[in-house]
Amino acid sequence: MIKLLRAHYAPALPPVAIFLISAGSLGFAFYAQYVQKLLPCVLCLYQRVPFYVAAGLAILALLLLRIPGASRVLVYLCGVAFAIGTGIAIYHVGVQELWWEGPAMCGGLTSGAASVADLKAQLMAQPIIRCDKIDWALFGITMPTVNVFFSAILAILCFIAPSRWMKR
Repeated sequence: MIKLLRAHYAPALPPVAIFLISAGSLGFAFYAQYVQKLLPCVLCLYQRVPFYVAAGLAILALLLLRIPGASRVLVYLCGVAFAIGTGIAIYHVGVQELWWEGPAMCGGLTSGAASVADLKAQLMAQPIIRCDKIDWALFGITMPTVNVFFSAILAILCFIAPSRWMKR
């Protein structure tokens, strides 16, 4: 009985886990932003993109579960998204630690305003969040540092999961 259940539901485990972890990570990011008032910089926002992509791919993998090859490829693509997220997080850690300079947009808003007055209004309305400023740390570990390890582990698991749990 257990083997039958495992054979039937195990292929759905990786996409469900990827979706729940991605949604939980994004939920935590929004909690930190809106409840704890930790405003994100541009690189922080870029670090969220792989989680959006992985959540979407995981839903698609669940919908295509009857086509095992397609769902496995989508889980592998989630791994690629998390690997890219690891790279973005490493870059952000380097900017925070002043190992290298961040992108020009890390200083604030870069918008194509129609006039100087429009640009001034945009600049005054939006707080400037620097990418090299550390707003939160626990024992010297910043959120981008946590994201480096978290995204790397998720990428590795996404590359392992299809061959272990999604066989049919």
